[in-house]
Amino acid sequence: MNLWCVLQILLLALAAPFVLAALYLLVLTVAACLHPDRQRISGVFHGPRTPQSRFIILIPAHNEELLLGDVLHRLRDQAYPSTHYEVVVIADNCEDMTAEVARKGGATALVRNDPTLRGKGQALNWAMQGPLKERAQPWDALVIMDADSVLNADFLWFMDERLREGHQALQGYYGVQNPGDSWRTALMTVALAAFHFLRPLGRDKLGLPCGLKGNGMCFSRQLVERFGYPATSVVEDIELALMYLRHGIGVKFAAGAQVFGQMATTTEQADSQRKRWEGGRLPLLKNWALPLWREGVREHNLAKLDGALDLFVPPLTLLVLLTAAGWLVALVLALLHAAPLGWLVCSLWSGALLGLVIYVCTGLALVEAPAGVWLRLAAAPVFVAWKVGVYLRMAFARKKTPSEWVRTGRHEMK
Repeated sequence: MNLWCVLQILLLALAAPFVLAALYLLVLTVAACLHPDRQRISGVFHGPRTPQSRFIILIPAHNEELLLGDVLHRLRDQAYPSTHYEVVVIADNCEDMTAEVARKGGATALVRNDPTLRGKGQALNWAMQGPLKERAQPWDALVIMDADSVLNADFLWFMDERLREGHQALQGYYGVQNPGDSWRTALMTVALAAFHFLRPLGRDKLGLPCGLKGNGMCFSRQLVERFGYPATSVVEDIELALMYLRHGIGVKFAAGAQVFGQMATTTEQADSQRKRWEGGRLPLLKNWALPLWREGVREHNLAKLDGALDLFVPPLTLLVLLTAAGWLVALVLALLHAAPLGWLVCSLWSGALLGLVIYVCTGLALVEAPAGVWLRLAAAPVFVAWKVGVYLRMAFARKKTPSEWVRTGRHEMK
């Protein structure tokens, strides 16, 4: 066996996980396209407007005085009857005027000062297990949104509909509020269109849980009183969804309920945010993926198998980068040493790369992304280079990923 053959066999073996990842995403892509709820991207509720659920909109906030007032003002635009929802802000370990801004904006402020337990998950669990549990006013469900985000006007109507159907854990579509601010926010729109709309929609069509995204989540009171918010890692939303999965509770996707968050625009802000997110995923991969896969196989549980697969699939940027690199090497080898095996290997890598392109473009089409976002796909190589730099800095960093709540820099809403 000559060197060329050895290299091609090695590339063939390396292609397998990337082909499988692309196939998995393509299955979800097709399923999403077949789901009638894809039309709910309009965000307009067309069902009967007879409210049944009473909501608490809970906003965990750490030093968010800059944006909170505007966020609370925009919540008044909800089409749901104001008699059936109230806003509560957790002013968690704040050193600014967050609590005062909350009260001025008509919200109830829950002040928490516990420097030993700092984190979004810890703050939410404190509120659920304490002040909200003891709350005299009646409520049926809890909506959790970030302090830099806005909800579409019919958000609560879509959540009410799902609750009436008997679902206890819900996730809305979490998109980007400021896609036109920079090439970085435009490409975050690309990533979230695929990860926060296409994938949950496809999983929902296949009867699978959609997972939690940390913003625009909704939980029934029964679920809140049973569990509280036990997830405390940097990626507490993913951790909580996996905990629910272990208990046989699936998260239902509510495509019409939409929340739009402000994405980081500067390199410094984006680096800090990305290090937390990506660094937080590694422990989950280690502690959850293989055990969940084994449980799924043993129990013949497709939901657990899908949950494990979702963890195994790398972040989109890394997946595209590695697939493109594999395709380029396979192409060069096939051109240098033309042989049927070489072209077969090249075809497999090409198919995987094409599958990812289809997945990304379909995600953008499903969310009806503006033309400017499509045009800024040209900046994808810059985005990839930045992400590679983040991964390298994480790999060689002496400090571990911070586990406490670190506020990302914001700018005023437009």
